[in-house]
Amino acid sequence: MTTLRIVQLYPDLLGVTGDRGNVEVLAARASLAGHESEVTLVGLGEEAPTDADIVVIGNGPLSALRVVRDDLESRRDWLAARVAAGTVVLAVGGGSELLSEGIDLVDGSHLDGLALIPARVGRTKQRRVGYVVADTVDGKLIGFEDHASLWRLGDPGIAYGTVTAGNGGIEGGFETVRMGSIYATNVQGPVLPLNPALADALLAQAFARLGAAYSPGPAHAEIDAHALAARAEIERLAVDKRFTAIQL
Repeated sequence: MTTLRIVQLYPDLLGVTGDRGNVEVLAARASLAGHESEVTLVGLGEEAPTDADIVVIGNGPLSALRVVRDDLESRRDWLAARVAAGTVVLAVGGGSELLSEGIDLVDGSHLDGLALIPARVGRTKQRRVGYVVADTVDGKLIGFEDHASLWRLGDPGIAYGTVTAGNGGIEGGFETVRMGSIYATNVQGPVLPLNPALADALLAQAFARLGAAYSPGPAHAEIDAHALAARAEIERLAVDKRFTAIQL
């Protein structure tokens, strides 16, 4: 049995789209595979553990990004060291934007990012809202998008999914960045309950750095049946193109 160390940064400020649900999915799936989990919540000014196997950074409005930005910058060396050591990072929405080189706002101002991902994010007047489906190496990525931003990648090779329905958050018809052990996504809802294959990919990477094996079993299949049914309905609605954007 191996203990998986999960750290969630700023759960009170960056957690508006059920991002604690992503943490719970990771811990639950690890448990079903016979492992234990240790979850640490880290707020503004609080000390983070020396090491972590998975770091989760959730979604939040621009006001929250402004609040946490300096604190997150003070943790840049810690986070960069974790990534260099193979720690998995899952960042969602606004939280993921802070890992980019910076955010260009609609009023012409800018918010600097940590530059851990070679990309810039441009906030837009058009808000992309609706269901999104993208093809990835780990299967279909399915969920809900609600964002007014568009990523411009410095390295096209880090685009994780090709959008087949909905908009996506990356120029050229892509959604989600994967760069080594960093995953940055605009898929919300939260993303992992609907995407067990993605959750398993994160867990496999995290346990590999610990020298342990992770693989889903019959207990996973039982709960994944619920995700499968929801995914099928969401994909149907996404293809019907019920709504994809609103003008701000």
